[in-house]
Amino acid sequence: MITAEQVTALTAQAAANSYIDPYDADGNLLADWQLNNNGDPVYLGADIATRGIGVYGQTPAGLTLTGYLKPGTLSLITSPALTITVLNTPAVWTGQNGITSLLEYLSDPILQNLAQIDIMTGAFQGLIDAGILTGGESAKYQATFLQPATRYGVNAVVSWVNDTASTELTNNILLIARQAQYAIDFVDTYSASLNVGIGISGFENTVDRQDLDQAVVDIIGNPKVPSIDYADTVATELVPITINEDGVFRFAPGKPKG
Repeated sequence: MITAEQVTALTAQAAANSYIDPYDADGNLLADWQLNNNGDPVYLGADIATRGIGVYGQTPAGLTLTGYLKPGTLSLITSPALTITVLNTPAVWTGQNGITSLLEYLSDPILQNLAQIDIMTGAFQGLIDAGILTGGESAKYQATFLQPATRYGVNAVVSWVNDTASTELTNNILLIARQAQYAIDFVDTYSASLNVGIGISGFENTVDRQDLDQAVVDIIGNPKVPSIDYADTVATELVPITINEDGVFRFAPGKPKG
């Protein structure tokens, strides 16, 4: 079971992985970046289709799953180039939590964090439904599949496991899987110093969101924790993807759910 502390580590890792410096050498905002309602730089260019949305690099599918985008939104994105155009259309936003536009969503990092956790929850269940996980594995093993499923979707992870994913997708998933393992090791090593997530039972829908939000701040800014690059994957051994921890790789019958 993935604990609240480990969820915090995974969300922090996702944020670190998605970060791009928005300024040039002279301190000017790069093209397609603008300041949000809080004065923070956010990306609003065509590459949002590959970079992802906001702090965590979320997808339109993920924001549809979490209720921010209307169900028909994905059918409007008939090519990656149309992603930013569709997202900039107010009509596709549901108004959930007062969010009626892309810029409003990008101006609220707390809602982005809550959405990320919801996407993770959906991906976790999707991996169980697809037979990739049973729910009883170690946190490090689960995170190997959960983090890329959160970013690229459950079906992408299923194709990776089945060795049918493209080379580019495979490389991206391998990198994120290793980063996820690194994040779990990190929080397991420094959890006593971090002292985050106290009293939170685990990676469940009943997680206390306020505690978890504060934990995100604590894990990144705690002065007791040495400065470590979350994206560092050196000397990280990837958990085998062809077998389960008991040596048997399980698949559930039927089409995987994403």
